[in-house]
Formats: sequence, C-alpha cells, structure tokens
Amino acid sequence: MRRAIAREEQERRNQDRFASTVVIAAAIIAAVRLARDDISSSSPRIYAAVSDSVSLARKILQRVIGG
Repeated sequence: MRRAIAREEQERRNQDRFASTVVIAAAIIAAVRLARDDISSSSPRIYAAVSDSVSLARKILQRVIGG
C-alpha cells in the first residue's frame, strides 16, 4: 500500500513539474511567433498563437518523456 501511495505522489509531482515546463515552453514559442505582432490588445490571432504554442509544447514534452 505504501508503495502505491509513494508512486501516486511521485506521479503527481512529475505532473506538476511537467505542467510548469509546458507553460514555460509555450510562452517561449508564443513569444517567438508573436515577436513582430502588435500584442497590446487581445485578438483572435493572439489567442490562436498561444493555443497552438501550448499544443506544440505538450507534443514536444510527450516526445521527450517517451509518451
């Protein structure tokens, strides 16, 4: 039982760590994609670029961790 609890806690910590990794990677990807755009006001183009960046960061992370 203790082993199962320890494994569950480790997986939760990894997910938290990976979540922050995805956020950082997505922010960098979005910054590069939007570097020359005016981002002073929200627009569908900005939301789309951020969404695509998050998706790409998740795919990269899955590839890195072997999933």
